[in-house]
Amino acid sequence: MQTRRCARWILPLLSCLLLPVAGAAELRVQGLFEGRALFAVDGERFMLRDGETAPQGVRLLRATSHSALVEYGGQRQELTLERGRFGGTYQRTGAELRIPPDARGGYIVRGLISGQTVPFVVDTGATLITLSDAEAQRLNLRPAGGVEVAVETASGIVTGRRILLDRVQVGGLVLDRVEAVVLPGESPATALLGMSFLGRVDMQKEGSLLVLRVR
Repeated sequence: MQTRRCARWILPLLSCLLLPVAGAAELRVQGLFEGRALFAVDGERFMLRDGETAPQGVRLLRATSHSALVEYGGQRQELTLERGRFGGTYQRTGAELRIPPDARGGYIVRGLISGQTVPFVVDTGATLITLSDAEAQRLNLRPAGGVEVAVETASGIVTGRRILLDRVQVGGLVLDRVEAVVLPGESPATALLGMSFLGRVDMQKEGSLLVLRVR
């Protein structure tokens, strides 16, 4: 997936995403792409590419936009978003959003933050929803009360503020209490729909379309 910008946390918390787990904790697939897949083990999310093994013991053998073949806990199983839990099944429920690529191959969608319209670039490389200070001011958010964090951007490391958004809506997908980070100035020019939102929905490529579904 191509994106215009990418923000990545420089925080010790990132190491928690890849901590080993005792025994065979529950594994779920949350996003499917050609050659890579997004997983969660006991709520901790991580992305693997074909042939990679996570410290939790999950090995991705092959991923397509329809399924992921994995080895975990001494077993091999093919997971899909319909059969997305290791050793069990569940059915997709709720809303679905199908996003076509733009001319550059990225995915842009209009959403709402606390009822106000916001254009987003879908960015799986951004840990959290990422907003510029200019956008935050337009939305009447108050980042000054947030926690200071170091964020790596294309222009270098900057100090942002982590805040909690009451509600984020993209199409018919609605999530409450979503973490975001506000960066100083006017960058990113378009807000990034990062993993604090994407990690709570199912993602799948269907041809050129990116499909987001509420679980």
